[in-house]
Amino acid sequence: MLNRFGIAIGAGLASALLFSVTAKGTALAMLLAYLAPLPIMIVALGWGLDADALACVLAAVAVGVVIDPGSGLLFFLTVALPSAALGALAIATRANPFDRSPPAPGARRASLGALAVSAAGFATVVSAGALIVMIVMNGGYDKAVAAFRDMLEPTLAEAIGESGDLPNELGAADVARLIVKYAPAAIAASTALMLIINLYLAARVAQVSQRLARPWTDIPTTFRLPLPVAIVALLAAVGWLVLPEPYNPFVAALAAPLALMFAFQGLAVLHALSRRAPGRTALMFTLYFALLLAPRWVGLALAVIGLAESALSLRTRQTPKPFQN
Repeated sequence: MLNRFGIAIGAGLASALLFSVTAKGTALAMLLAYLAPLPIMIVALGWGLDADALACVLAAVAVGVVIDPGSGLLFFLTVALPSAALGALAIATRANPFDRSPPAPGARRASLGALAVSAAGFATVVSAGALIVMIVMNGGYDKAVAAFRDMLEPTLAEAIGESGDLPNELGAADVARLIVKYAPAAIAASTALMLIINLYLAARVAQVSQRLARPWTDIPTTFRLPLPVAIVALLAAVGWLVLPEPYNPFVAALAAPLALMFAFQGLAVLHALSRRAPGRTALMFTLYFALLLAPRWVGLALAVIGLAESALSLRTRQTPKPFQN
């Protein structure tokens, strides 16, 4: 028991340290901060729900002490709590998640698709919550946008310079407005990506250390998003395009992380379908290289494949049927 709580305390402090380095503002510091959920998730997957909760709370308290209480609360709401909740969902398929004994054979567990949708949901709540706070603090959406734009405009003007080359004669104020418009979608997508990457890494660490409470599954064949989620994603994408402000930023905060999860499903489909293809290594290398070069268009294509998979079950159709005369 003391060993488990000692590990939870160490994980909470490690998570707080990773987040606190954001004050340095360097690229390496931001990368390390992106891994702040990892210690909390490792504890969740390997040591149980009580250790998970302890690491989550302690990490937030440590950030509040090291930086300031406001940063501690922000870290708790946007990083620590979603990370702990997602880790808890991954292990809470047992009748009693506090019980460390092996689960009964055949016990139902949260699917990979359910974990992905949950990560998207947590990211939507974080982004929409930040937008609501900004609106309330500034007394309305238009005032909030104006305040944020005024804050960004001097920095953008300096970065662009007097001879800045912008399309359609855009000025710093126009660019600031675009940033404000797309910020909720960007925040939601980046938060969902942070959660899902750290969950994968945490599961791998727990697996290597033989602490993973659930058996490892073949991701390319078992990662599945149900059709109703695909319908919600499509409706959210349409709403993002057709609804006016201030409604479309909230819809965007839902559409963006769901699109990301369907892009992941598209990758899973291509990994599964290409397993018997000649030159598979070169094909997958080309795919990932194209994704790095043109993430917008390749990611969109992957999301379309993911949506098609939910509707048509492309991986199931690949399975050869028995020969019949």
